[in-house]
Amino acid sequence: MFFTLIKATRWLYKTLNADLFPWQIALGFTLGALAGLLPLGLGTVCVFMVIILVNLHFGSAMFAFGLFKLITLPLQVVLIRPLGASALEVAPQGPLIAAADTPIIAWLRLDYYDVAGAIALWLIIAVPVYLSMLFFWRAWRERLERKLQKSKFMKWASKVWLFKGFKYVFLGSN
Repeated sequence: MFFTLIKATRWLYKTLNADLFPWQIALGFTLGALAGLLPLGLGTVCVFMVIILVNLHFGSAMFAFGLFKLITLPLQVVLIRPLGASALEVAPQGPLIAAADTPIIAWLRLDYYDVAGAIALWLIIAVPVYLSMLFFWRAWRERLERKLQKSKFMKWASKVWLFKGFKYVFLGSN
């Protein structure tokens, strides 16, 4: 639990100091949510390759991946698998069967209930997740930076060796 707190603190600090646009952070978070919803496999690898190639924030993608992987575990049988079964029933069978028979696309396992349900759920939540992360990041980044720069406690703590040690533990060497 303690290490999770340290990792979340490091992610927030590094994301605050990243030289990326808010849309890159929000889109990285949204695609990380897709990777977290998908079962581990080639689909997850493809999502992370897109994140790297488009130059999105990898830290926010990894944070969302972990968060949505934790959310996926209890929802797998209750929501994702039935949603995938419904999505595969509604989908046109001709292109789906053709895609499932091709050599490379078959490795994505698009005809599995878990994968189809994860993609269908992500299509439902993608726009709200992206917009909420975008607005959250635009609103809170400036506020947090201003508060931390004006904070008398932070100025004082940066001079004390004990707090320098805490900064190294919680925020890393940066």
